[in-house]
Amino acid sequence: MTNAEPGFEIEVANVEEFLRLLKEREDENDRHNGRGVTGKGVFVAQMMDRQPSNFVFPLVRRYIIAAFAYGRDRVSYTRTTSNAVELPETVAKTEDRQQEACEEIRTEIERGLREFDLGVPVHEGFLRHPAE
Repeated sequence: MTNAEPGFEIEVANVEEFLRLLKEREDENDRHNGRGVTGKGVFVAQMMDRQPSNFVFPLVRRYIIAAFAYGRDRVSYTRTTSNAVELPETVAKTEDRQQEACEEIRTEIERGLREFDLGVPVHEGFLRHPAE
């Protein structure tokens, strides 16, 4: 692959598939290079997209994304926690639901990493689009 060739973006359906691909990539890389490309880590982030709506309040999509890179390829898993007009009185509850989902996904990934005996760190953060 040259610098001009793009990688693939693979979106998996569940955490189990995410972990299976991570394990396969690490095993494949260990056989060829002796060290894992994905060993830099798995990143888990809370995301939020905000758009204007026909109502006074914005339409907000909140979701969690877990991702790892394998060479130029990126594998990710996304779980939407909310996609609705967000009223001021519901923001705290919606944020709590997103935080709980993030903790659940992170726990599932950490458990899977232990089961597969993968020494891959899990990093967590919050991302937003630069326009916000």
